[in-house]
Amino acid sequence: MILSKLRLENFKKYTSYEIDFELGLIGIIGKNGSGKSTIFEAILFALYGELKNRGTKDVIRNANASIKEAVVVELDFEFEGIEYKVMREFRGKSLTANAKLYKNEALTTTGAKEVTTAIVNLTKMSRDAFMHTLFASQKELTSLSTLKNEDRKKMIRKLLGLEKIDFIENSLVEKSRELKREINAFDEVLLSAEDVKIKQEQIHTNQSAKETFAKDVELKSKELEAIKLHEQKLKKELEIFAKTKEQKQKLFSELELLQNTKSLELLSEAKLIAENHELEHKQQKLTKLEKVKTEYLSLQQQLKSQEKLKEFHLKKEGLTKEQTQLREQYTKSKTDIQALELACGNYDALVFGAKNLELSLAMLQEQINTKHTIENELKAEMAGEQKQIDLTKAKIKKLQELGSKSACPTCTRPLLEEYDNVINSLLKAVNNTHQTKINEYQKQLQNVLTQKAAFETQKKPKDKEFLELSNTLKVIQSKLGDLKSAQEYFKQVEQKGLKNKAELKELEQYSYDAKQHENIQNSFTLLEVQYKQVMSLETELKRAPLIKTELANVIKKIEELTVAEKAKEAEFHLVIYEDVKHKHIKDEHEGTRGTIDSKTTLLNEIKVKIASIEGEIKTIQNALLNNELQKKKVQNKKDDLLDYEKIKTSLAEFKTKLNAKVAPRISDIASTMYSQITKGKYQHIEVSNDFDFFIYDEGKKYPIERFSGGEIDLANLVLRIAISKTLTELSGASSIGFLAFDEVFGSQDEARRMEILEAFHTIKEQYRQIFLISHEMEIKEMFERVVEL
Repeated sequence: MILSKLRLENFKKYTSYEIDFELGLIGIIGKNGSGKSTIFEAILFALYGELKNRGTKDVIRNANASIKEAVVVELDFEFEGIEYKVMREFRGKSLTANAKLYKNEALTTTGAKEVTTAIVNLTKMSRDAFMHTLFASQKELTSLSTLKNEDRKKMIRKLLGLEKIDFIENSLVEKSRELKREINAFDEVLLSAEDVKIKQEQIHTNQSAKETFAKDVELKSKELEAIKLHEQKLKKELEIFAKTKEQKQKLFSELELLQNTKSLELLSEAKLIAENHELEHKQQKLTKLEKVKTEYLSLQQQLKSQEKLKEFHLKKEGLTKEQTQLREQYTKSKTDIQALELACGNYDALVFGAKNLELSLAMLQEQINTKHTIENELKAEMAGEQKQIDLTKAKIKKLQELGSKSACPTCTRPLLEEYDNVINSLLKAVNNTHQTKINEYQKQLQNVLTQKAAFETQKKPKDKEFLELSNTLKVIQSKLGDLKSAQEYFKQVEQKGLKNKAELKELEQYSYDAKQHENIQNSFTLLEVQYKQVMSLETELKRAPLIKTELANVIKKIEELTVAEKAKEAEFHLVIYEDVKHKHIKDEHEGTRGTIDSKTTLLNEIKVKIASIEGEIKTIQNALLNNELQKKKVQNKKDDLLDYEKIKTSLAEFKTKLNAKVAPRISDIASTMYSQITKGKYQHIEVSNDFDFFIYDEGKKYPIERFSGGEIDLANLVLRIAISKTLTELSGASSIGFLAFDEVFGSQDEARRMEILEAFHTIKEQYRQIFLISHEMEIKEMFERVVEL
């Protein structure tokens, strides 16, 4: 695999970034936090859809990107001569994942999981295998020689993926122990052969007892059936007696109801007769008071007319009073309008005068501003000339201090005999040129100041006049508003007066007499008591027809009830019921029921015993069946335990063979590179099966700790590369053509950094691309190609 191009959008710290990867030894250089490691984290993410340190996917989005903006990672790479492109994209608040894989620009796979599977199948490496094979950090290199034996062994086994075998082996050991504990626990609860025989004998004994009880149940059931038949006969006789008694009681209740209803109707008849006589008396009384009603209604109508006239009279008085007030308001409003019109009469002339005065003031201010500008320009010119005088005087003073041997201020040559001429020339320039200009500017400035003061003197009284005129206009504008309000109010008063005048003219046709109104009211009050009595009598007499109808209905109903009473009494005497015989049969039935209950209880007790025996038989049978099932489970667990032991043996043999193959292979690869880097000084690096490291010096084997720091750094480097190559061979991925090292220089000095770089230059022919990530800016000149971040 060769990396070609990487493009990032909103990925971690990169908003938009694109990088082309070339061949050879490439330095990825940048300060801490510049995003160097993020480049290779993005490569891992593009291929496998996961970050180096697994965590929430929220961390991949750039902090400045909005939720609507997508996170995009695209990687172009070459594998076995074929061009591939993998693209991963996350969108939305929940960062929904999508991925695509292209082969020679043709889309072959879509979907996040599907693309990851395709990459694994293509490279023959999982994410962890890819990371351990192609990426190495300074910590990994130093750990190869500095860790304790057991820790070093764990680290290398993890890099090679062998810790998974250790995990499986440990799991098998734990499973075997668990199975042995379960088998021992089952042995304690399983039945022995003697226990099984005892339980089978118990089943036989219980079967015999069950058959005896079953025969007794059959006999007692026949006796109980005969008693139940007799009980059913008695029950039917009791039902007949109960129906007859019920019918007799029902007829008696109906007869009693008819008699009570008839009594109530007779009482109603008496009450209605009395009420009818009372209404006839009230009718006679109403006839005598008939004239009172007619007179009362007439007075009521007259009283309503008087109330209406009084209302018109009061309205007329109110309108007359309002008209008097409106006349006063009309006169006052008219006077106010005339006064305001007089006060506002010269408003237009004042506005015209104010505009002219404002124009005159603007012209004066413009002239003052012009003079002020000229004044500033003259002062600036004078300051410039004065500065030239000061500079020239400074030159003269310096020349005088240095004497005739000083250098010319213009051409820098010694003055000598020209010394006095130069001094005089500079003094002349000061007095005749610059001072003359200053004097001229002062005259012009005095003239400008005089003109400016004259304009300001003219402007001051005009400003005062304009202020007074503005205040006068504001007062008049306020009065104009008052005039408009007064005119509107005058119009309202005038319209209201005309309206009231029309209403008064219409009310002139009505005349009201208060004395006549009072007399009618008194007469009405005197008749009101008698009228209320008449209305009460009329209301009561409305019931007279209803009372007569009710009385007729009651008389008719009494006759019907008398006939029904006689018929019901005859029907009651026809029903025959013997109470003594009914009681005798009832007692006999209750005795029979008691016998049935006692015999049923006895029969149920026997059945309970039978059920109990059946339960015991079933319990024993279940125990025997469960014992057989548990024996089968124990046998299955014993079979599983045997299988686990076989797998453990196979894994142990596999580990032995793998260790025997891995350690020598790492030694071979590391020895070849170390000999090449050291130019033949050291021929061999040995890696033991426990992953201890030794270097051969002049044919003798020494621990790696014996050698210098630089030699150990180089040994760690070739060992790490050898582990990567071995891991590549184990995974079957033969087309990986690049390596990446993160901060391998650590804190080494200049000499050791140079040794490591020379080592990389020596071994670069074995890899088409080698990436070195570093924050050391001074080493960037040592690379064939540099990507600076």
